[in-house]
Amino acid sequence: MVFDVLIKNGMVADGTGKRPAFRSDVGVSGDKIFDIGNLAKAKSKIEIDALGQIVSPGFVDIQNHSDSYGGLLSDPHLESMVRQGITTILIGQCGSSLAPLVKGSLASIQKWTEVAGVNINWTSMAEFLETVSRRELGVNLTTLVGHATIRRDFVGESSRPLTPQEERQIAALLIRSLQEGAFGLSIGLAYSHERLAAEEEILRLLRVVQTGGGGVSFHLRNEDTEIYAAVNEVFNFLRYVPVKSKISHLKILGEKNIAGAEKLIRMLEIANRDGAPIYFDVYPYLASATVLYLLLPEWATLGGKAELIKRIKTPAIRQDIIRDMEGRNYPYSKITIASSSLGHNFVGRDIAQIAQDQNVSGGEAILNLLSAARDQVTVFWHDLEEEILEALIKHPLAMVATDGSGYGHLDNQKSSVSHPRSFGSTARVLGRYVREKKILTLEEAVFKMSGRPAEWLGLKNRGVIAKNNFADVVVFDAEKIKDAASYANPYRHPEGISHVIINGKLAVKSGQYQQIPAGRVIRK
Repeated sequence: MVFDVLIKNGMVADGTGKRPAFRSDVGVSGDKIFDIGNLAKAKSKIEIDALGQIVSPGFVDIQNHSDSYGGLLSDPHLESMVRQGITTILIGQCGSSLAPLVKGSLASIQKWTEVAGVNINWTSMAEFLETVSRRELGVNLTTLVGHATIRRDFVGESSRPLTPQEERQIAALLIRSLQEGAFGLSIGLAYSHERLAAEEEILRLLRVVQTGGGGVSFHLRNEDTEIYAAVNEVFNFLRYVPVKSKISHLKILGEKNIAGAEKLIRMLEIANRDGAPIYFDVYPYLASATVLYLLLPEWATLGGKAELIKRIKTPAIRQDIIRDMEGRNYPYSKITIASSSLGHNFVGRDIAQIAQDQNVSGGEAILNLLSAARDQVTVFWHDLEEEILEALIKHPLAMVATDGSGYGHLDNQKSSVSHPRSFGSTARVLGRYVREKKILTLEEAVFKMSGRPAEWLGLKNRGVIAKNNFADVVVFDAEKIKDAASYANPYRHPEGISHVIINGKLAVKSGQYQQIPAGRVIRK
């Protein structure tokens, strides 16, 4: 037969994590891997000589924000994902998703991006997935249901426990969304619209996901001084309902001691031993990205944006907020503005600089920003430790993700700064943590970015180089691959990735992006 694509002479890291990379050819016919082995005599329409290179499964980004940061809606090619070898993404993270929208509102993502002018022509999960499937998708797309999204469909901007009837209603909405193709649920315990969710509300939703065979992604309530209590909160849910779960972007902000990471890892190991099937994902950078209002005390953010702004503008309450924040000893010089509705004015500057210019405290400067920008400010927080990241990323329960968004070639003109993880995460793992620091073997790293997340998601016939699997394949030079993006210049694609194949189509050829919409919507 004549293959559509034949990859010859490469070293195959198959994504299972169970066998060393092996010399083999890979033949692709249509959208599937048709054969693996010695195919020296085979003919093909397109031949790729992978001599000296690694052939791996396409990477599965288990924690992706291309929906909440707007990339999926503005430029669904998501070039920055494709160029780093990511062939499948899981959106709907941290409690926010683009569907279902009973009231047609995108309010749950407005903390990350501007939603004015976005045309919504869907309400249900089925309608959303059908709408997206008609767009020119650059990667395969899967989604979770956001807890805050379905919650706000019933309570709007109010932050309160649900009534028993409302609990039944959102459970029914979740059931329907899972039946229509969603892969599970995401819960953002740190965010204002989920902070007052009662335990029984969450347990009811976990039971729905467990029955439907999906997974649950948790954004912890706290990621710094109270992280151990936040992790225990998740474990308590799973003791009642042991549904397959993961903790999103696990980190310890402000922790300088490796003992903190070791304690966290022991907690996760014990939870799994006791029957809570929980994993976690990490991204390979030392700065987190978050919304600015999360630096405020929890009580100040309840009730949504309007209530927060009202509190900020009430002098007595404003002073209470500032006193609370000053007691937390935030490293203001390490917290920089990534984006805001105010445009370029503050982007790239840290809170300490802004406070000095305004001749106010760091807490006062934050409230000034939130008030002026109507609470639409995101920041980079440069306060993570390399030693802790290494301890987390090499653990068997860890998956590697970007926690970023797909960007197109014009996005560097926006009045915001992207996190470099949106461009270089996979290459950084393979270059820095495999080749340079030898924290991971090549096979372990590939598994954490392909086979393991595909397995967690329950993806059929993806994530592993095997006969009859979908032809999502990456070809890269293990000696040259590295990330090129930085915080100063994040809009740079990685080096060392020569070819990316998505569903049998060449999306990157000889290092050049082909602008081919090869992705698909994948329904559970």
